[in-house]
Amino acid sequence: MADLRERSGLLTLEESFHLLRRTTLHPTYARAKALVGLTPAAAVTALLDAPEPPNPSPDWATKTPNIPDFNEAYRLFVELQNWWLGRVLTSASPRERLIMLWHNTFTSDYLNVYVSHWIVGQHQMLRTHAYDYSEMSRRIVGDAAMLRYLNGDQSIKGRANENFAREWFELFSLGVGNYTEPDVLEAARAFTGWRISGLTGTYNRQLADLGQKTILGQTGPWEWQDVIRITLEQPACARFIARKLLRSYVEHDPSIESIEAVAALLRANQYKIRPVLQTLLTSEYFFDPTLRGALIKSPLELVVGLASALNVTSIQRQYVAQVMTRLTQEPFYPPTVEGWKGHHAWITSSTYPQRQRFGESFIDGRQVGSSSKLVDDAGKNLVPDVIAFLKQFPDANDADKIVTNVAGALLAVPITTEQHAALLEIMLAGAQRYEWDINSQAAVQRARFLIQAIVRMPEFQLM
Repeated sequence: MADLRERSGLLTLEESFHLLRRTTLHPTYARAKALVGLTPAAAVTALLDAPEPPNPSPDWATKTPNIPDFNEAYRLFVELQNWWLGRVLTSASPRERLIMLWHNTFTSDYLNVYVSHWIVGQHQMLRTHAYDYSEMSRRIVGDAAMLRYLNGDQSIKGRANENFAREWFELFSLGVGNYTEPDVLEAARAFTGWRISGLTGTYNRQLADLGQKTILGQTGPWEWQDVIRITLEQPACARFIARKLLRSYVEHDPSIESIEAVAALLRANQYKIRPVLQTLLTSEYFFDPTLRGALIKSPLELVVGLASALNVTSIQRQYVAQVMTRLTQEPFYPPTVEGWKGHHAWITSSTYPQRQRFGESFIDGRQVGSSSKLVDDAGKNLVPDVIAFLKQFPDANDADKIVTNVAGALLAVPITTEQHAALLEIMLAGAQRYEWDINSQAAVQRARFLIQAIVRMPEFQLM
């Protein structure tokens, strides 16, 4: 069983990096150093309590939408991507990574929804209620993007559409095997009566089926909110969400005992996520050294993490979207209603070399697969300052320590003696250790050689 007792002692640099990699998109050396010497509880509280800048919706997204033609719809979709990427590239809040978990749970995509205003609304709802699964569940029923995505806006008494009810049980709350086909049919009746009005969904009881229904063993004149209540009462629901949290923050294949332990926390806290994370992220289980590097970075974590580490977060947003798309995580366009499968699915014979080439090109200040320079949204060239990156570490003029420190900052697992020697040889490029000088003209290219060698390593894909 997972040991959820609070880990004793004060955080080391390695543990601070581990905490940041699993909770944020910005595991930088400066942030990790600031957590060293804190207790796990103090560090997690500091992360969760850190002030967050406001994230207003784009001006166009607050206006009542007209159904746009294709060109206008695509233009707004690009603006939607840029708006969101602008946030994740600059916000160090743990909320951003948690929102990605919920986006990959309550999925919808821009092509089927078509109206970007509704996707913005869904995103803002998940942002506001990211730490309350029960409230998100209630609000997703009448969410305009979800109503359109799963045809809930077409579901009325006598002609119930089953799509949302089926996905509610299978993908949003319980999982296969924890409900029956009659449960789906009866829940579909209870979810009738919703329509889209402007930017939001509205519930019209005159269009809803108010008759008797039996759902998950409970019988009554159930409406939509009753389905949510009954579902959250099921032990399988807490286990379902516990598994999602564990796969996002700890390990991809948690034990049944670990799932049950976290499920008990969820039930005890009425599905409030923050107290669950406070316990999980400070536990002996979370800090188990054998679980470092146990997860594979998503394209978002890969791209934003490297940009943040090298202090190039002003990178052009649409370029980030293009890279993520090549790596099979196009923003706001999951492949199916199941979302992105993640973990091993991120790494294929096609995406792995593309991940390597992205990192190599990025460090040179180039766009991947092109001679074009990296630029910001204003078109200004961007070149990562690799010397500034190295100078933040202690003993920057010690070649051996630079290799150790850079590898420790960029890799979730420690390098071996053989890897250290190989990286040192690559960095020195034929020079001797004593010839390493951080202020020399040759240091720039040698630093690039080192960082590029690290991002080519299989271990760079881990977190």
